[in-house]
Amino acid sequence: MEVFTKDHVFPFSKMLTFYRKDNLVLEASYTNPIPHTQTVIGRFEIGPIRPEEDGSSTKVKVKVKVDIHGILTVESAHTVTKIQVPVEEEKKEEKKDAKKSEKSEKKEEKMETEETQE
Repeated sequence: MEVFTKDHVFPFSKMLTFYRKDNLVLEASYTNPIPHTQTVIGRFEIGPIRPEEDGSSTKVKVKVKVDIHGILTVESAHTVTKIQVPVEEEKKEEKKDAKKSEKSEKKEEKMETEETQE
């Protein structure tokens, strides 16, 4: 995959997304011929990456940057996991619990008032 093309403006950064079940190895190299025998710019290993609970691939976001001097760096990498939470059910339960606690507080207050009046 070619991320930064020839004569691309810099400084510039891009967010790359991969789906992986294990560690990710990025190898940057020149795609066009250069007057040098070594075409590899760098090798970056990102990990540990584990598959999702259901065994599917994990979404990995990697931010790469070419700075004002033309140097390529991996600025950040993180995994993205979706967690589904049934929001409506929790809110209903919280409301029920709040109502119950309000009722019990009112009963306790009445009892306290009755005790102090005697």
